[in-house]
Amino acid sequence: MTTPREPLPLLPSDQTDRPLFLIGAGATARVITSGTFLARALALSRTLPEAPYLINLCNDRYRFALSFAAALMRGTVSLFPPNRLVETAHEIARDYPGAICLGDAPLDGLRLPLMRVEEPLGALSANPPMPLIAAEREAFIIFTSGSTGRPQPHPKVWGDLVGCARVAGRRFGFRPDSGIVATVVPQHMYGLELSIMVPFVIGAQVVAARPFFPADIRAALADLPAPRILVTTPVHLAACVESGLTWPALEMVISATAPLPGSLAEQVETRLSTRVREIYGSTETGSIASRETCRDPVWRWYDSVRPSRDGARVSVTADFLPGPVPLADVLEFEADGGFRLVGRASEMIKVAGKRASLADLNRKLNAIDGVRDGVFVALEAGRDQIGRLAVVVVAPCLDRGAIIAGLAGHLDPVFYPRQIVFVDALPRNETGKLPRQDLLRLLRTQTNDADDPN
Repeated sequence: MTTPREPLPLLPSDQTDRPLFLIGAGATARVITSGTFLARALALSRTLPEAPYLINLCNDRYRFALSFAAALMRGTVSLFPPNRLVETAHEIARDYPGAICLGDAPLDGLRLPLMRVEEPLGALSANPPMPLIAAEREAFIIFTSGSTGRPQPHPKVWGDLVGCARVAGRRFGFRPDSGIVATVVPQHMYGLELSIMVPFVIGAQVVAARPFFPADIRAALADLPAPRILVTTPVHLAACVESGLTWPALEMVISATAPLPGSLAEQVETRLSTRVREIYGSTETGSIASRETCRDPVWRWYDSVRPSRDGARVSVTADFLPGPVPLADVLEFEADGGFRLVGRASEMIKVAGKRASLADLNRKLNAIDGVRDGVFVALEAGRDQIGRLAVVVVAPCLDRGAIIAGLAGHLDPVFYPRQIVFVDALPRNETGKLPRQDLLRLLRTQTNDADDPN
């Protein structure tokens, strides 16, 4: 019989005077302390509509967190969609009758009730009591898009979220005086963990905005006191390196959502005078491992994470997981307890009897001098036999011959792409991922490099 876990506070009860969010920029930036945040979340909770579910579509990180905290206080389950597209909200609402949207901006075409989240500025409770959330309370349901594009739900309970945030905080050395700038959306598990749950649990300060361009990222970092931590993606890091900007002192860069090439990690450490670490995880598990990209190619499991193998399938258990969770990736275990990531099981391909992973093909493509960004695409849905491969690539100074020459000697010729499409930018979404349907659409419509007749 499992022993019930004790309720856990929403925020550290001994840090109510510490900064939690930084709103605005430059001279107009203002600090929201944990105590002020708590009072405003309590005020917002009293105005929330009666609904079984709240779809949180807020773009501003502070208003997202305020809405999430208010829902927790109210006992309402939040729904975090994989994007803020109106069509996605409608699709999720069909499975969760009575759901109401919370947002900080109007959404054209939305047919669901929408409550605009405004910062409560009226009379606030002075020194409100710290809410204790039951460890087994379903705090939210987060969604990913499966191969069909239909949102897949993953419920999360409060005790597991707090446990994972504590372990991640220890792994990366987050402290109450740490300052966080995140370029990833808070609705994504990676962004949610490091820019919402870690500040909630550890007490770190986070910038409310989600900067996109390098100059905006630099400005957001400069608004924070040291020690500063940048939570971001390989796409943003590549742009920061290419910007040529001078950066404020940066304790650490944390990257996830896509593989980070070692050469890019080295450039980041040199040009931003920092150290780079990567996170491994999934929506199902949250983050469960990390590595220091420039120093060790092997991933190291978080404390309490215990892997097990059944044939090719790897599952993990942890103190912050409800039970064994199968992973979607192929892993190679190392004798010292770490592992190497081969690639997603669904992306292992077979051509002319020979096997490869799309992740490895992508690494070799992006290692070509002159390639800024690129991806291999398997043109058939089945993975047992792939008839053709294609490449979509950002490489302004290269042509098809240069791409093939760059791949020669690094992979078997059976994996050379039959079609190569050159574009100005890959169709990455808000988290840096590449939706397959968008890549296939590009390949159908772009004809700047026809199929290789051979």
